[in-house]
Amino acid sequence: MIDFDVTTLEPPREIVPGLWRLRTPMTSDALPWIMPYAFAGKHGVTLFDSGYGTPDAEAALTAQLKAIGYAPSDVQRLIVSHAHPDHLGLAHWLKQQSPGCEVAMLGREVEWFKDSHHGDEDWMARHRAWMQRHGVTAEELERGRSEERGGPPWESKQREEARAARAAAKAAAVAEGTHPDAATETERRSWHMRIEADRLLVDGEAIEFDGWRVLSVWTPGHTPGHLCAYLPEHRLTFTGDHVLSRITPNVSLSEEDEAAGRNPLREFLASLKKVADLDTGRALPAHEELIEDLPERCRVIADHHEHRLHEALDAIDSVEGGRPSAAQIAERVTWNRPYSTFSMMKRRSAIGETLAHLDLLREDGRLLMHEAEDGTVRWERTR
Repeated sequence: MIDFDVTTLEPPREIVPGLWRLRTPMTSDALPWIMPYAFAGKHGVTLFDSGYGTPDAEAALTAQLKAIGYAPSDVQRLIVSHAHPDHLGLAHWLKQQSPGCEVAMLGREVEWFKDSHHGDEDWMARHRAWMQRHGVTAEELERGRSEERGGPPWESKQREEARAARAAAKAAAVAEGTHPDAATETERRSWHMRIEADRLLVDGEAIEFDGWRVLSVWTPGHTPGHLCAYLPEHRLTFTGDHVLSRITPNVSLSEEDEAAGRNPLREFLASLKKVADLDTGRALPAHEELIEDLPERCRVIADHHEHRLHEALDAIDSVEGGRPSAAQIAERVTWNRPYSTFSMMKRRSAIGETLAHLDLLREDGRLLMHEAEDGTVRWERTR
């Protein structure tokens, strides 16, 4: 978590007259900020993305809106790029501040969000089974859980029992209204906030308000219903997490994708071409810096994934016997820091991203996937 003081925030940046780039804090040092965008109107303001559901983010958004002449109660509309906590996290709070605020998302993202159960007990059990299916041992999972909570593995059962008891007591207090966080507990965890979107968008739909005309652009990949937005009159494209200026967005194959037969990397690459073909003068991402040449940035990201495909093939060749798991392959490809230093959740993300590349290679006929009787999966080059 970054050290945050609302008085040190950079002031909002005006992109074109009436369109402002705001700044609210994240909970990560790697990506310290999420950048909502504010469209000024005569009677209120429209936001593209909101921010993480934390008190710091609430304070920051309040201060940034004040700097351009508005308050949270003036937010008439929230357009959400995708249902990750740093983009959707303040939606519930904004609805409280401005009950008439319209939340707009792509219908596909709403469908996916409603069907997701990230963080609940069933999801955690499926998550562990999925990790083992793709090459992480039970011992590694237990060691990872122990490292993230502190203490040796043999103490994990006692810690789990104590944590469960504390959680049960807190849940009871929240339900009774006696816990100090009772009014805001669910606002802090976006995956558990089933925000009902007021408007379900479709690809190409125009959102018109206060003289602004915003076109919705469906860009699946990072999530199934990720939304970019295009302002043709200003040649501006809001890219959310689809295209960032420095890092490559995570595009992972999940257990749900496996079951549905979805390949997020193929979708993502097609979506890159889709936004690259827009007549864009400047791109406005949700993190990092503005993008002055969107087609070139899309090309660089596509080249990165092509390189990763080759790295995955080389990794398979480097394993004796030539039938490694996704975890073994993830250990051998290039990351921004050594795979061995990753937490278990970061390893899950790395394995998911590796699987997206492996599955694309399989679809293209360059790999075979072997599933053993116990459900574990290994990969082999086609001959």
